[in-house]
Parts: sequence; C-alpha cells; structure tokens
Amino acid sequence: AEQGGLSVAVIGAGAAGAELALAIQYRLADRARISLVTGGPPPLSEYPMPVQQLARAALRRQGITVIEDSCAQITAHHVHLGGGTRLQCDATVLAIGSSAPAWLAGSGLALDQRGFIATALTLQSTSHPEVFAAGDVASSVALQRPKSGVFAVRAGPPLALNLRRYLGAAALQEHLPKLRSLNLLACGRRSAIVSWGSWSAQSALAWYWKDWIDRRFVAKYR
Repeated sequence: AEQGGLSVAVIGAGAAGAELALAIQYRLADRARISLVTGGPPPLSEYPMPVQQLARAALRRQGITVIEDSCAQITAHHVHLGGGTRLQCDATVLAIGSSAPAWLAGSGLALDQRGFIATALTLQSTSHPEVFAAGDVASSVALQRPKSGVFAVRAGPPLALNLRRYLGAAALQEHLPKLRSLNLLACGRRSAIVSWGSWSAQSALAWYWKDWIDRRFVAKYR
C-alpha cells in the first residue's frame, strides 16, 4: 500500500467482514481499494434493519465496493465470482463465519442439520451424555442462538461448572443464554454502531466503549 494502490477483497457479509473492510479502509485510506464480497445477500442481513442501514451507509461513506455475489475461487491476483466475473485483488481476507469441523461427521455424536454437535441445555451431547460441548462447535436443540462470540464466551463458566458437577455426580445446571445481547459494530473511523434488540444508534462514544471492552478482554490473556 505504501508503494501505491492496493486492492483488497474481504470475503464475508457478517460483522467480521464488515468491520475488517471498514478498518482496512480507515488504516490505508486512499492507498487502497476495498471490496466486500457478501456471498449473495446484503451485508449484515442477519441483523435488524436499522443496523443494516447504518452499516451500509458507513460502507458507502468510506468508498467500499459491496459485491453481492459468491466467491467461487481465489487465485494469486483475482477473486472469481459465482456470476462468472473476476475481481482483481492483491490480497484477500476471509471472514466467512463459523462452520462445523469436518471431523464431526465421523465422530458418532448426534449433529444438527448444519453439522454442529447437538446439545441439551446442560451442554451435554444429546447422544453421549459424557461428552460436553459449547461455543461455535455446538448447537442447542432447545434454544436457537446465532453463532456469536458473545454467546460462545458466556457458555464457558456454565460448562466449567457442569464438568465439575458431572465428575462429582451432582445435579447439572441448565444454561439459558439471553435472547438479546449488546452488539457493538466498529465502523473504522472511530465510530461504532450499538444495538440492543431492535434499538440501534451510531456514535464515537460507542466506538470508545467497544475499544475499552475489547482491550480489556484481550488483556486477560496476556
């Protein structure tokens, strides 16, 4: 980028894809051309419409090209799109969300329709009660929640508790994650979208809030 124009293609229409595209554009400014390949649907299509509208406006303001098509192949200098065209790029960033590991198919564990480990509210496998699973590798059969870092992290303490109780032959505790959670979506230029349920807003204060939360989280692992 320091030597001239750099073309970057970000593959993924979720929060990670949108945030990375906006962050790269903010960091490199006019030294880069950023494209966001969504896979077909509009960016952040799983979010409430007000959040989608704010995010799309942020992408437009920063000059990011949104391509609502799938990525069929990545080569050295191009992203080949499902529609048959080629997108020239010097670097490709993949942010396509979580998918079930291939080894689960032969594990013998009960899986849901997407190939994730099917679990009860106690975080036990529905077919093997001695097996516990939480986070992106598992899906509750009773409660449908999106694949989100918020839900994955919050499953950790209940998982640890139930592992201890299972080993001690004590009653297990059901994990009931809240339906709504706070979402903070960074928009590159020290601005962020904050949402809670159907309510949303965008401001610099939300960015500083998100920055504080993220740095505090990362610092725990140093």
